Amino acid sequence: MIRSILFHIIPLILPFVVYGVYLYFNARAGGDKKWGKTSLAISTISGLLLMAASLIGLGLVTGEPSEGTVYVPPRFEDGRIIDSQILPAEKKE
Repeated sequence: MIRSILFHIIPLILPFVVYGVYLYFNARAGGDKKWGKTSLAISTISGLLLMAASLIGLGLVTGEPSEGTVYVPPRFEDGRIIDSQILPAEKKE
């Protein structure tokens, strides 16, 4: 659960943290840059793009393999509800 949350939150917040660190060191060096609407918009868009990329990547590398398995949906049998199952597919010879 925590891994899933981190895959959503960290890519979204990372551009803000990086820009905040940049502003901190810029101020220490005597610069006068501050948070502006443009920098917030760019950080938000890049954070959303990073989050989308991490979700796509996570979806591609995790999950059940679709080959060699059969999904059996839930069903009603003898007055009981039988849960859905993922069963190995029967091998054809």
